[in-house]
Amino acid sequence: MANPNTPFGLSPINRLDGAGWRDSLTLYFVPAAQTNALYVGDPVIKKAAAADTNGVNAVDLASAGAGNLITGVVCGFYGVCAAGAAAPSFFGLSGTPGPAFRPATTSLDYYVLVNDDPEAEFVIQENDNVGGVAGTPLAVTAVGKNANLVSGTGSQYTGLSGWMLQANGTATTQNFQLNIKGFLQEADNVAGAAFAKVIVSINQHTETPNSAGI
Repeated sequence: MANPNTPFGLSPINRLDGAGWRDSLTLYFVPAAQTNALYVGDPVIKKAAAADTNGVNAVDLASAGAGNLITGVVCGFYGVCAAGAAAPSFFGLSGTPGPAFRPATTSLDYYVLVNDDPEAEFVIQENDNVGGVAGTPLAVTAVGKNANLVSGTGSQYTGLSGWMLQANGTATTQNFQLNIKGFLQEADNVAGAAFAKVIVSINQHTETPNSAGI
């Protein structure tokens, strides 16, 4: 059975201690001036000296690649308001009901719910590109190694991220962005086959030191 090629970014599944990941959602601010689109499953990073009038920290889309830090993952959209509002009064996203996402160009400030727990575990699709050769999936022997993310364009139809795990170059390298915990154990996921779903934690986290893989 082939795995479907349906990237969705990072989707929270668990915490290292087994607690519910829903307890780890934090509200963050996305100012209208930022020029990156955001989708559910996208990795984000806190911005220095950037907050709304109430002191809610701003985030922006993270960057893929070794050494690039991540604060957490977008899990939902709280609402929008007029840009720079002194006392934000949130209102619903335009186009709802339907998938919510933050377009690259907007006149509104957005507020997102982010899983920023350093002990959270996520499911992500690998990109079937070991050795830089398409059609070469991530091997099961990559479990325990570290890996980086590869960026992708989100879907305005589903509202989900297009980011994936970069299957090429997994190693023990300490400053890689993700640590591979295992393959998702579900009947419709074939470990070691193309586009397998992998369980990971964030290794390059803004809130905790990173670790070498094994």
